[in-house]
Amino acid sequence: MSGSSVGSTHSLCSHGLTINPLDLWNPLPPPRTCKKAAVWTTEEEGALLDFLASHLSQAGDGNFKKAMWNTAAAHMAHNYPLGPDNSNKTAESCEWKFKALKKSYYTVTDLKLVASGFAYNDEHSAMISLDNANLWDWYVKVMYQAHKDAKPFCNSRFPHFASVELLLPSHGRGQFI
Repeated sequence: MSGSSVGSTHSLCSHGLTINPLDLWNPLPPPRTCKKAAVWTTEEEGALLDFLASHLSQAGDGNFKKAMWNTAAAHMAHNYPLGPDNSNKTAESCEWKFKALKKSYYTVTDLKLVASGFAYNDEHSAMISLDNANLWDWYVKVMYQAHKDAKPFCNSRFPHFASVELLLPSHGRGQFI
């Protein structure tokens, strides 16, 4: 072997991070951990929407305040304890889930318009068959920027349409997305 490894902070055999034994007073920061994403069941989404509906008077300008999201998170934690494959329903995750549900609501609203060319209804979804599959593909792929969020509603309904609709103020949709 040529050379000496005395004073070296790297092992010749490892490729990972090593600790300099001469610098024990400056330990490395703890490894970064990623929080598991909250997984929401349809039942939990419904419970969140019901909770928000029962506190609709506190929405003020049509949006819930941070204190309400904290209360919603506490409600979810109390009624739906953590499971092994799930993360805590935090105030932030409750707010993001509500935003995602509103986005789905507006997507389905667009599908219900006659201009979409589909006969969407709350019970049967868009009812895409072989006869109109090419039109659906065009709608979600070619018109991707305008209708990219429609894909899940091809043959699946949006069970929370009426619940989300009750939570939206009647004075327009632009401020909610």
